[in-house]
Amino acid sequence: MAFLLRHGRWGVACPRYVRAYAQRVAQYRPLPDPSVAWRAEDAAEARRVALQRHMPFAEADAEALPAMHASLAHMRAERTKLEDEQKRVGATIPMLAQSRGDPERLMQLRGRARELRTVLRELSQRIDEASARSLEIRSAWPNRMHPDVPIGPESASRVVVVHDARAGASALPGVSLPCSQHDFDACMEQALMPRPERDHLSLAHAMPDGGVDMAAGLTTTGPSWPYLIGTLSMLEHALCQYALHVAQKHGFVPVSVPDVVKTDVAERCGFRPRDEAAAQTYFVDTRRDTDGAAGLCLAGTAEIPLAALVAKHTYEARGPSSMGDVRHMALPMRLTALGHAFRAEAGARGADTRGLYRIHQFSKVELFAVTTPDESDRMLESLREVQQEMVEGLGLLYRVLDMSSEELGASAYRKYDIEAWMPGRGAWGEICSASNCTDYQARRLAIKYRDAESGKNAYAHTLNATAAAIPRLQLALLETYASTRLALPSTLRPFWLGGPKDPRVEWIDLHAPSAIARAQAQLRAMAQRTGAKPAPLLLAFAILHELTALVPLFVLAFVLTTLGAGDAILRSIDAAMLHIAPSEHDRLSAWIDRGSRTARRLSHRLGADASTNPAAWLTSLTASYVVVKLLLPVRIAASLALAPVTARALVRCWRRT
Repeated sequence: MAFLLRHGRWGVACPRYVRAYAQRVAQYRPLPDPSVAWRAEDAAEARRVALQRHMPFAEADAEALPAMHASLAHMRAERTKLEDEQKRVGATIPMLAQSRGDPERLMQLRGRARELRTVLRELSQRIDEASARSLEIRSAWPNRMHPDVPIGPESASRVVVVHDARAGASALPGVSLPCSQHDFDACMEQALMPRPERDHLSLAHAMPDGGVDMAAGLTTTGPSWPYLIGTLSMLEHALCQYALHVAQKHGFVPVSVPDVVKTDVAERCGFRPRDEAAAQTYFVDTRRDTDGAAGLCLAGTAEIPLAALVAKHTYEARGPSSMGDVRHMALPMRLTALGHAFRAEAGARGADTRGLYRIHQFSKVELFAVTTPDESDRMLESLREVQQEMVEGLGLLYRVLDMSSEELGASAYRKYDIEAWMPGRGAWGEICSASNCTDYQARRLAIKYRDAESGKNAYAHTLNATAAAIPRLQLALLETYASTRLALPSTLRPFWLGGPKDPRVEWIDLHAPSAIARAQAQLRAMAQRTGAKPAPLLLAFAILHELTALVPLFVLAFVLTTLGAGDAILRSIDAAMLHIAPSEHDRLSAWIDRGSRTARRLSHRLGADASTNPAAWLTSLTASYVVVKLLLPVRIAASLALAPVTARALVRCWRRT
């Protein structure tokens, strides 16, 4: 069977044998007619929401709805009246037939019964057509919006979080959050400058063990269908496994999904492949059957098959879940899937089409959740936290935006975007998004839950989030850690196909240990090397460190006092430091001042008058203090060298006592 992929127009029907197979599957049942939360009297609010989203709104259709619904009410009342008459006629005919009386009356009633069947059939058809038209009009209206959504274009989006997880990054300018995207960009304009030399394509081409081949994609398929080769292909696998690992750690059930979906399912999810957005959709044409069966398209995201997986089911609001059968899961339900995303993305987009930033097929790890209505807002924040954990683990500079009304899709009630700084592009680029679709998809896909208190069924809420859009993460990593070879955060090391010691990769430790942690590690290493226990070793080092400070201090003070050389040594050290290490001169001056204050306190306690005539021992003590401070590396080395012997001696003394 040959498949023809097309974008921009309606696909051809699915083969008959697919429908025959579906009929043999006992559990299969088609999707019911979609439900819509909007009512005819909500047209004014729907108009406001559509205009705030900068979406088209069919005014003529909305204006026709009141008359259409009035006509529907009249037709339904008429149908009820005719059905009642039909019941009466139907009950009278057998009675007359049995009594064999008034044949003319019997003939009239049978004629009326035939007439009622015809009229009711035509009336029901008109009601169905009007209902379908009303549903079609209201289905085109977008979802409602959260009251906190910023109104306006993309620049009005609100920056709510900014975090720099890059290794060794300098501090960013302070900015008061939340703030508008426009104000944030203005504040960061000088701190985040474009670095054209970090262009990801140039860096990829320079790598000896991997690269991006855009030209081969032209031969195979067309523009923006790249090949990833060597270490860059391995990076794709590592990122996928890393994202799935984090998702599963947070309780998401892994699912393997089809990349081909029915256009009807995509439309019910809010992607509407049949309208002007069809330029973004690839349709599948089998060229085998044109009998009007459902068309197929390539999924733009794994969200679509995941939503279809939970369609037509009613779930328990609370209770134990089964990981093996989605029908037996309880809410909240968390699913994750690795799939291929297909985006036709018709039209030139300038710099956005360069390299890996905007391509037609890419790997993507998706998060999907089903909750009760009162839990969906909290679930959105939870999804965002999982996304932030993933991005922080990759050591990227990122920001989280509460997206403005004009950036929301038809199904989104509220949406967060996570953008990473891409130095080579000199711009922020979206790498993740998380949306709360409330009951928009659930009504269209018959996703319900059973309320624990009332026992009644109600529509659930669905949410989706991108865990990892692989090409853009690759782009951000290449441009953030630009190097002569592939440099990656150590969080990806366990997932690297080449093993943790692959010489082709430079692993970057994002979380450098603290001074205390480094000291603990050194102490343990010394204890293992010398055979001493860590606790006595630490005590011995502390004692030796103090002794190597106090003993030289008083010995030097005595010698310098005897020679009267305290002032001369202080002046010599001060002049030498000013010439040799000007940057350390201020620190030396602070030591001298501190030593002088200490010496004066000692002189006061001992009854000496240091204010009228500085005593020789006072300046000598100050000079000794400075010399001891300068000998700190020598003191530490001596303490470390003598610590094992001293520790063993301390242990022997302790055992004797």
